Amino acid sequence: MNISLWIIQSILAAMFCFSGIMILTQPKEKLAAKMPFVNDYSDPMVKLVAFAHIFGAIGLILPLLLNIMPILTPIAASGLILVMLLAMGYNKKRGDKKGVIVDLVILLLFLFIAVCRFKGL
Repeated sequence: MNISLWIIQSILAAMFCFSGIMILTQPKEKLAAKMPFVNDYSDPMVKLVAFAHIFGAIGLILPLLLNIMPILTPIAASGLILVMLLAMGYNKKRGDKKGVIVDLVILLLFLFIAVCRFKGL
């Protein structure tokens, strides 16, 4: 079970870290094709989303890996659940059913991580 958790955490952390870096480094116009939410929010809000992705990804891995305040790993997963709930709400408002389903699957993976890691502490 621990290996499965690490695999899921690593994949999600990589996804969120790369998406956060992409949001921070690319112009809004270029991002709009892949991430339409950037058109609906201000630059500071878009940057906040990027930082939430990056810091959440770091929090999924480093605290438990380094055994420095490992409680932060399930807390990071819980925070990313909130990010995914907000993403689901945005996609639902836009009528993007596929986006809602993808967000729900990712949310459930974060929930799995949070529950299992809280139990393991």
